[in-house]
Amino acid sequence: MSLILPALKRQYPGNETFVLNTPEITLSDKGYTCVIGRNGSGKSSLGEALAEHRSDEQLWYYLPQYLDRILFAENLVEQLETMLSQTLDHSLLSELLYEFGFSEPKRVLDFPFILMSGGERRRVALSCIFYLQPKHIILDEPDIGITAKENMVLLSKIGNLKAVDTRVILISHNHEFVKGSSDLICLKEGRLDRVGKTDELLIEPSFTLSEYGVRFQRVDV
Repeated sequence: MSLILPALKRQYPGNETFVLNTPEITLSDKGYTCVIGRNGSGKSSLGEALAEHRSDEQLWYYLPQYLDRILFAENLVEQLETMLSQTLDHSLLSELLYEFGFSEPKRVLDFPFILMSGGERRRVALSCIFYLQPKHIILDEPDIGITAKENMVLLSKIGNLKAVDTRVILISHNHEFVKGSSDLICLKEGRLDRVGKTDELLIEPSFTLSEYGVRFQRVDV
């Protein structure tokens, strides 16, 4: 079944030079979607606007670049217990943390977020999302601060979500994410510039990923 994103509009108080204004977008029924565009093109604005859009059929969970906006608790256990109001499966959570590079995952469960590095907090946030397993996920630059190995784990887990009909939108400059996607949403200055199946766009002579700021070599932080 095709995925239809609603028309979105977003403007920021005091900033009259930028307005996100995108039409309704129809995406394919397979894989995940990448949103690409140069810095300032409106990628994060699209993610925020979609997450704020209220629909009975689509409730999107948004993982932003700036994690202070979602890591509101003292530690991971407190965060999830507050969100779920139920007993946690510590074994499953520890397994996810281990997959994302924590050699002693049980110690991470109640370790204060404030004492973690940026990369550690990113990996904890990703573990949190995959534990929650929402049906619609937006990941905004999810590879910031994680290693190439952890990046491969992320791609594998995104692939696994297809089997349970979870839809994923990745906002990214990372070529590894782009080449594995099923659809591309290409933004310029807050407007939809191109949209279509990834494999079809990539063979068009007039289409270049570099035009949308896609990196072809990963740089670890």
